[in-house]
Amino acid sequence: MTALLLATLTACGGTEAHADPQACKKALYDQNRDSVAAGDDATPSKKPAACDGIDDKTLQRLAGEAIREYLASDDAQQAVDDAVEGAIDDAPWEDVTPTPAASDLGKEFNDAKRKLDDLTKETGDAATP
Repeated sequence: MTALLLATLTACGGTEAHADPQACKKALYDQNRDSVAAGDDATPSKKPAACDGIDDKTLQRLAGEAIREYLASDDAQQAVDDAVEGAIDDAPWEDVTPTPAASDLGKEFNDAKRKLDDLTKETGDAATP
């Protein structure tokens, strides 16, 4: 998605007018946040109007900064939390194979260790002349 955003934005770059880089960066941040929130329903990103007049190199830098800031934000954390919660809610739990409880795994481990110790003892005794 990030590559698509950068490619789409730089394809539209130009130097028509003077623009405010901070306003452009905020628009890119908001666009990224909205695209993530839309998930599979997100539409391809277009260069925000606030970025008109920003050259391609600066636009790429601003897009990278906006994406990094978004990924470190509470907005991104909330998007991850929402995605995980949605995945849990939407999971086909009837098709999930139950996993053993931790106490069962501990018992299985101890049984396997005991068998290995016994086998080691038996082979060690057999190897001794």
